Amino acid sequence: MLATVAFACRPDTVAEARTWATKLYALAGGAVPDACELLVSEVATNAVLHAGGPEYTVSVLNDLSIAVWDSSSAMPQKRATDEESTCGRGLELLELLAPGYEVVPDNAQGGKTIRFTPKGW
Repeated sequence: MLATVAFACRPDTVAEARTWATKLYALAGGAVPDACELLVSEVATNAVLHAGGPEYTVSVLNDLSIAVWDSSSAMPQKRATDEESTCGRGLELLELLAPGYEVVPDNAQGGKTIRFTPKGW
């Protein structure tokens, strides 16, 4: 693991999490920082909106994957969206920009981790 940072589960921390992860990812040689930025923003936003815990963590791993942990054990579900929808596209974005992403329950501390490797577009 390169680094992990915990962020308070508040909307104003999403930009900080996105910036931190994208900079570290790029410094480590990540080839698609735009995809990293978008996906960290999406997954961190979901942690803030849906997890309900005091914090979430963002990790940049040695293999240039990103892991976002939150305290909710509820697994994400695909939603029906249309061109007017303002939310509900997180799993679609992960499928497009990080094929092979995984959502893993965290049996040690509770909650779940979403791990992905940005692939770009």
